Amino acid sequence: MQPFSIRHSKALLEQRIRVSMKDRLRVRLWMTIQKYNEGYWYQPDTSDNWSSQTNHLEQTEGKLKRLLGLPELRSRAAEEAVGIEGYFMKGYPSCALEVTEQFTEELATYGDSGKENAARFQAEVNEAMIDFECAWRLSDGRFFQIDTEFFHGEIVQKGEDVLREKGFEGAHDEFRESREDLSDGKTKDVILKAFKSFESTLKTVTNKQSGDVSDLLRLFREDGFLDDISEAQAKAMGKQVLASIATLRNELAGHGQGNAILEVPRPYAVLALHLAGSLNQFIVAQYLRKATMTPKTSGPTEKSQ
Repeated sequence: MQPFSIRHSKALLEQRIRVSMKDRLRVRLWMTIQKYNEGYWYQPDTSDNWSSQTNHLEQTEGKLKRLLGLPELRSRAAEEAVGIEGYFMKGYPSCALEVTEQFTEELATYGDSGKENAARFQAEVNEAMIDFECAWRLSDGRFFQIDTEFFHGEIVQKGEDVLREKGFEGAHDEFRESREDLSDGKTKDVILKAFKSFESTLKTVTNKQSGDVSDLLRLFREDGFLDDISEAQAKAMGKQVLASIATLRNELAGHGQGNAILEVPRPYAVLALHLAGSLNQFIVAQYLRKATMTPKTSGPTEKSQ
């Protein structure tokens, strides 16, 4: 995974991303990291029996130095911002996010209980963010900026969770990238990737890897995923509601905009992300409802394209 400062380098440089963090929040996050930091023995060279002692924080520092291309962790924010603790506590606020992300990845990849430990750590990090009114949340090991707690919890986060948990990996990746592009201020990319996420979800459910969104929505209806309402209502739903994100894509980010709009205002990008979260939840819910009614003959067994 790319470190936070590399992933969002341009947005940080242009100050489209501004990370702020209270001192007490930093202290709490650092103490949370120490709480989950465990020592262990490992074998650097599998060809001999020599082993060495290390811990999650030490491994985090080593991997972060390599990924950042730095001989030692150092932030220009302050002279004492050196080493992993100084980088976290005295560096730019984004440095603290960077260390936290890499530490989460280190936790997740260690041992049989790694993913469970990472999930608990992530929950405690987000609890701290809420308590100190910081507008960043850790999800799937990556930080993203939120606008409101409601949309984060009820639409964006649930939209991502349902894709990740139900086997819609391709759509999940596109949705996560859309969310990150929103943090970067890449509003056109937000809309394009949000639409791609919705399209991938439809492709997985209908077991089709080609066709435009109109064809996919028609197949979605003909395959019986809207059979809990009348045929006339289902047709209207497909054309007027489910296709709404396609309108955003065509008019503001795709081939329908011409040269009239050079930059898409942020509210439309937010709308696209929230639409994708809600529509993806609906598509998956209808798929699961149908799956409980009929014998399973096909499903999202592979990554959607």
